[in-house]
Amino acid sequence: MPNVFLSTSESQLEARFADYFIAHIDGQKAVTLRQFYEEIAELLEFPTFGFNLDALNDALNDLQWLEDDRIVLYFTNTVDLISKERDPAKLSSVLNILDATAEDWKWADDDDDLADKKELVLVFEDSPRIRTLLEKENIEFDQL
Repeated sequence: MPNVFLSTSESQLEARFADYFIAHIDGQKAVTLRQFYEEIAELLEFPTFGFNLDALNDALNDLQWLEDDRIVLYFTNTVDLISKERDPAKLSSVLNILDATAEDWKWADDDDDLADKKELVLVFEDSPRIRTLLEKENIEFDQL
């Protein structure tokens, strides 16, 4: 199963991932990288967070404070997501961290030091912008 899906309807998402915890990140509330960090930190209840890419990577590779083992990060309004950042490469960096983390969780096993293995899935509301960015970064995706 790929790590990344594009969706055109919330009902598709809810049907496919009915037994997952769905963390909804609205791109209109996360037009800067700082706003994105604030949104994801609140939704995933990060205990501490340094508001930078390294801290995002570290937090997403832990998630032990969450009771749910199966998590969907659902991004809507992807046209707006991190669209007002001065450096447009920041969104690409975030996408690569998200994809790599979801892949890493697939390979974590019970022998690792992790108390609980997690499953992380990324679902983006389909838009030409997000498709172009995923393709540019060679991040594989499927349609829901």
